[in-house]
Amino acid sequence: MLQLFKSICASRFCWFLLFLSGIALEACGLYFQYELHLNPCVNCVYERAYFLGFVVAGFVGAMAANYVFVRFLCAAGFLASAIGGLLVTWEHYRAYTSTSLFGNTCKLEAQFPDFLPLDTIAPWMFKPLGLCSDKLDWELLGQSMPFWILIAFACATVIAFLMLISIFVKKKTSNFDRLYK
Repeated sequence: MLQLFKSICASRFCWFLLFLSGIALEACGLYFQYELHLNPCVNCVYERAYFLGFVVAGFVGAMAANYVFVRFLCAAGFLASAIGGLLVTWEHYRAYTSTSLFGNTCKLEAQFPDFLPLDTIAPWMFKPLGLCSDKLDWELLGQSMPFWILIAFACATVIAFLMLISIFVKKKTSNFDRLYK
């Protein structure tokens, strides 16, 4: 199985799919915000930032998929974004499903690093306008948005981990190749 992942990760198409997936997930977030008028909370904004990591890793990987070191960096970045998003989404899901009298609330302002203040660079996308404990009117198959984002990040974490470890798998040689060397 890791041999299959190794051959898939070596193609630009794989990384281009990651790039497109990240853009599609970002577009979904913007659709929920601007078309369905569901204001993003701080955790939603952080989740968008981690999805942006998918876009960057996919773009760089698609441009230089034939270099092992670049594939390693992109797979590591993809894994870091997936794990970070998974952790944030878990908190988001817990805040959303809390039955506490006061509810689990999140911060009102995003805290991005000084070298990359996404809420200042692109406030239309990364400025939190809602609260984590706000109940949403949107559901898919009886589950909330934080649940589906949690599923997306969990799947991405598994895929990213397999992509990363497949880089270290030796390429299998066939008996035919050994006979003619």
